[in-house]
Amino acid sequence: MKVKVRFSGIMIFVFLFLSLSLLATADLVEAASDQEQKLKREARVSVKVNIPIFQRLEIIEKPNINYAFLMDNYNGSREIVLEEALTIEVLSNADWHLRLNNRNLNSHAMIRKSGQSDSEWQNLNSTTAKFNGENGEQRITFDLKFILDQSSRAAVNNLALDLRHSLAPELY
Repeated sequence: MKVKVRFSGIMIFVFLFLSLSLLATADLVEAASDQEQKLKREARVSVKVNIPIFQRLEIIEKPNINYAFLMDNYNGSREIVLEEALTIEVLSNADWHLRLNNRNLNSHAMIRKSGQSDSEWQNLNSTTAKFNGENGEQRITFDLKFILDQSSRAAVNNLALDLRHSLAPELY
């Protein structure tokens, strides 16, 4: 693959060099100035390059849900919040849309970008959480919230995150 890329790059460079040198020696446009009688040469080249969209998502840090820790720190509340529990890195040469979903239907999970307000939690189970970003390399950290069934304290044992994602370019 590297050989093909280098060979293609060299061929494009040679083609552009030869094209420009031919255009520089050809008399495409000649205009005589009445005052100074100098010849003027002009050449224009227009190049359009289509670069394919490249995107990569890598999970840097997965949530480590330690049930013993959760049970030791469980205070009877309905929610367990794990701050900075998930870190991902997105590499893209186009603006992007990220969709996240939890396939484990036994737990009710919510997600938000770390540092966002409490009103910006998004559901991971019944709907898909949606995030946007710009081109480049971005490292994003997320907070997770698990909402427990009030009728059963054993619901903590069902906490799990089976995360699925979809990364798509923003085309319009």
